Amino acid sequence: MRTHSWANLQTRPNCTWHGPSGIRLWLSALLIVVMSVMVVESIAAQNVTPSGVRVSFSSDSTELTVGDVVILSLVISHPTDLVVVVPRLEREWGPFEVQDQTSVQTISVEGGVRTLAKQFRITLFETGNFETPAFPITVRGPDGSVELIEPAPVKLTVNSVLFGSDDQLKDLRPPADFYGSFWDRPVVLVFAGLVLLGVLGSAGYYLFWRSRRQKTYATTPLDARSLWEIAEQEFDRIAHLDLPVNGNLKEHYTLVADALRAYLGATFLSLDELSDTAEMSTKEIAMAVRQSSLDAVNSRTIIELLEEADLVKFANYSPPSSRAYEFACQARALVETTRLSFQQQAPVHSSDRRVRAP
Repeated sequence: MRTHSWANLQTRPNCTWHGPSGIRLWLSALLIVVMSVMVVESIAAQNVTPSGVRVSFSSDSTELTVGDVVILSLVISHPTDLVVVVPRLEREWGPFEVQDQTSVQTISVEGGVRTLAKQFRITLFETGNFETPAFPITVRGPDGSVELIEPAPVKLTVNSVLFGSDDQLKDLRPPADFYGSFWDRPVVLVFAGLVLLGVLGSAGYYLFWRSRRQKTYATTPLDARSLWEIAEQEFDRIAHLDLPVNGNLKEHYTLVADALRAYLGATFLSLDELSDTAEMSTKEIAMAVRQSSLDAVNSRTIIELLEEADLVKFANYSPPSSRAYEFACQARALVETTRLSFQQQAPVHSSDRRVRAP
């Protein structure tokens, strides 16, 4: 076998770095360099500790723009007799913002080696070159020893979404007017709708009130009876009830006194339209009677009858039944006595004279 030294190869005229043989030598050297770089990168990407723990920390992308979400993957392989604790990252992790992170999951257990995995979803809102901050991984041995491992940082480049001169801040533009005319604005339409509803509501209420008023006038018949006829018919109705025979003295006196009050208010008493003899006290009616055209005798009789009715209604005075019948007869006689002194010019409506019809 023939052997050649390195010196002989250099001096041999047929063995040069040119030609087919030289190209093969160049390719062999380049392959050795590439494999060496790959081995170095693999070793750099995977931390191998003396206890046999391998840590791999990588990202799905190294080039991103502001606001993009990047997924970081952490893979740990360790002997099954070791306990590995991976910390949970905070929301703010250096310049990074952690959007989400999974829990540590066991991928496989083979040949006394357990493989764990955990992922992080992170984002950046600044441009430039960044490295993930260090975060310690705790490894506890069977003898109680503790070892801290820090994964190799992942390098990321964040580019701006703007190009050229667009990266300069500009003044805010005024709000755009989305409405073609004044009447297209929501505030104007709402206000106009409220005004229209108010007008329609007022018109509807007026028409309703007017129809009710016309209906009232149409259904209310005119009372052509004279004032004393109304009073005498009310006395007849009270007599027909015959209340004293059942001991209903208070109701009997109240009805007779109210009929007398209504007759006086419609004839001799000069009262304004807001006054109502049914709501006036006996003292107030007495003052009005003294100022009326009634003579002193009739005036005194009226006051005495009303005062007697007050005693029965409010003081629990219980006269005999004969006196109750006599009380009604005196009120009827008073109407008969005073009718000649009051001249009625024409039939009047009962509501105009405030006479209570039975």
